[in-house]
Amino acid sequence: MRPAPTAPSEGTMALLSPCSVVQLLATVVAVLPLHLVPAARQEEACYFPGKWEGTWFQSGVRSPIIISQNRLSTKGRCTASEGDKFVVFDEKSCYRCVVIHEKHANVLQYKESYCRSRESLVNLCSLITGDALLYSMFRIEATAVPCPFKGPFTFTYNRGHGDCRSPVSSIDSCTEDSRLLLRYQACPDIPGTESTVEELQCLATWKEGSSRYLVGKVRHSHATSNEDRYRCFVYERSALAAAGGGGSGAGGDDGVDFRVAQSGDATCNGLFSPMEGSRTMTLRKAMSHSKCWFPAWLTSSLRWHTLDYARSYTFHHRNTTLRISNSSLAGGHKPAPSYANTLLSGAGISVSMGLSSDAASQEMRVVCTELKQQTGDVAHLVTHFTMGCQSGFMCMTFYRRDGHVIEVQTGSHTWRQEDACLPANFNKSTLPFVTLVTSSPEPRQCPYLGKFSVTGLSRAGRAARSLRHGRGRPRRDLDGLATDACPEESQDFTTLVVGCSTVDTMEFRSKCLPADVVSAYSCHGRWEDNGTHYLITTPLSRSSHGARRLCFMYRELEGLVLFSSSADSCQRGVSPGVGGALAFNVTSSGQCVEANSCVRPGARALWAVAAVATLAAWRHVER
Repeated sequence: MRPAPTAPSEGTMALLSPCSVVQLLATVVAVLPLHLVPAARQEEACYFPGKWEGTWFQSGVRSPIIISQNRLSTKGRCTASEGDKFVVFDEKSCYRCVVIHEKHANVLQYKESYCRSRESLVNLCSLITGDALLYSMFRIEATAVPCPFKGPFTFTYNRGHGDCRSPVSSIDSCTEDSRLLLRYQACPDIPGTESTVEELQCLATWKEGSSRYLVGKVRHSHATSNEDRYRCFVYERSALAAAGGGGSGAGGDDGVDFRVAQSGDATCNGLFSPMEGSRTMTLRKAMSHSKCWFPAWLTSSLRWHTLDYARSYTFHHRNTTLRISNSSLAGGHKPAPSYANTLLSGAGISVSMGLSSDAASQEMRVVCTELKQQTGDVAHLVTHFTMGCQSGFMCMTFYRRDGHVIEVQTGSHTWRQEDACLPANFNKSTLPFVTLVTSSPEPRQCPYLGKFSVTGLSRAGRAARSLRHGRGRPRRDLDGLATDACPEESQDFTTLVVGCSTVDTMEFRSKCLPADVVSAYSCHGRWEDNGTHYLITTPLSRSSHGARRLCFMYRELEGLVLFSSSADSCQRGVSPGVGGALAFNVTSSGQCVEANSCVRPGARALWAVAAVATLAAWRHVER
């Protein structure tokens, strides 16, 4: 351990003359390293901008580059700075000047001097020549930005062996405006061309002089590392397109909207003009897929939901665009698996289209392309869909069941518009229906007003009395009526009262429960399809895990009405009274006046008194 310094004794100091003291101090100052004090001050003040902190990729550097406070992981520690100039010092006692320019929050470019012994910042930075290599760093966990051009486009491309013009290649926008899908076509007479699909995620854009730059991540079958994925682009918009006159067949620059050049590696080196690059492209605006409007009765409500609220259907942009999304995308929670949900994740659209399994979690954008047939309550049309970066055509039929209830059938995905509604891709008799309602559907009169006895109750195909429910507060929906208060054999409802309190209300009651414990449902739209009736209802008192809406499917048979229910859609494959989440039969046991004998007789007596009084008055007038 280094001994602690001791102060000179008074006797020692007394032996030194004032001149000796001055000479001693001068000697001490002379032998101290002159750079210690100013260097410490400089190092304390030298930090890289906080917005640069993070993990970066640089071509040719195997490990990610980390910028944190005063350290640049591959270069060392910052010892001095002035503006965009930084002196860094590494473990090999190497000093160098690094001049860093921020092109975008996700892109840093720099030049550097050679390794030297310690020199001033000015001297080190003066060693960087104009032709020094320019290095680019791309932020690894970058937030994507909107792409500077939005599809659809057609384009030709050149990889140094001539323009690939026929067949023409295409660009489509993805659901997110930060992604584009490029479909390259192979030209038989042009070497180096191939048929492939690439997805471009835009990460940064900036302007430098008269040139505009784009950095993106390209995903394709051959991209296995960041060296393959990161690419730099320089582009320009044609003067005619910039003035609003661009597009296919617009004239001028042969209808060109954009010219683009792409780097051949994960740098921006050598990109000075959109006419020169590893690959150059000429983009022309293609015809929009949106060519018709959804019917007014469909867009009268801009937002529709599946019965279980698992998915929402929202209309945008002057009734030409429909967006279908998971409620979990907006609400932050994952809905329970449901029949309607499987249309995009299991046995429906996703599988028939051949889309990837993760597509179900993404929003689908649908535009009206061709109106095939329209009547007062049915619209049959061809649509173009985009889900993530996958797109194509599909046939859809919408049915108006009520002002606040619609249904939709959706066919298989096709690449060609003319194939979408062919029987092989759209079979009306086998396709499932998705039932949609508005957020606040209006009440409607319920069917079969009166009082009914319930028999043959089963849940999901099992007899109701065999079910045991957990203990807790009595519930008031069809999930179970206060089962702990009843013996096992009578734990579910035994009576259905329709329209007796109000004409739009159905009430399920049990014999052993108090009169105030009732499962009440408000009726909305109803319709008939192929002999089966469908009724949309809303629980008036819903448990936290109960259904948001219910579809009752029912059919009359020899004095019985057979009922089944579903909480996600009005399923056509369910046999009323047998299948479904809940199945039961009802028979009439009286009119509404008998359901409340304490009140209604009084009303009848008043009517009789009024009738007698009226008759007496009439006879008096005749006399």
